[in-house]
Amino acid sequence: MILAQLPDPQLQPLLYAKVTKYMLHGPCGVDNPQAKCIVNRKCSKRFPKKYKKRTDWAEDSYSLYARPDNGLVFEHNEARFTNQYVVPYCPQLLLLFDCHLNIEISAGLETVKYLSKYIYKGPDRATMEISGGMQDKIKAHLDGQFIGPTEACWKIFEFNMHGESPAVQCLPIHLFNKHYVNFHAHQTVNEVLARQNVEKTQLTA
Repeated sequence: MILAQLPDPQLQPLLYAKVTKYMLHGPCGVDNPQAKCIVNRKCSKRFPKKYKKRTDWAEDSYSLYARPDNGLVFEHNEARFTNQYVVPYCPQLLLLFDCHLNIEISAGLETVKYLSKYIYKGPDRATMEISGGMQDKIKAHLDGQFIGPTEACWKIFEFNMHGESPAVQCLPIHLFNKHYVNFHAHQTVNEVLARQNVEKTQLTA
């Protein structure tokens, strides 16, 4: 489902064209020390990656994808790109959308936390300083809120903020005739037992 290597230009010419157009990182490092990804003379995206014969699942980190040293090289503007410079991609999505799509497998806890951070972190906020006189708490509260145009439209049209597929609901587990029954303090036992469907629960019904 996810690859990080150059496809065979003879067997998959269309995919090869898309990967070489959209999914190559660089050049950076020695070939281009002025690249935007260079921080402290190193690539912040950790390219070039090491060659790997197979994909490994790294605990609490991103997966280490297979990057075989198979001799495939793409040359562009005097730069040479091998499997060490390929950004992870999904072949089906790349061919469908025809654009740069950085796809990662959420196999570890850190990648799931990374995705959830962007979904649930909320709107951008600013730090302010209030000085002198009485503090208007209502004005300070309103000034401290900021909603961008995208989030504003999303909330105006009342779109769902999240979803589950398939929907999962936790059912209360109990032994036969050992379920909880709610009743008012003034009710007698007979009144509670005479109530319609008192023997049914969310689990048994």
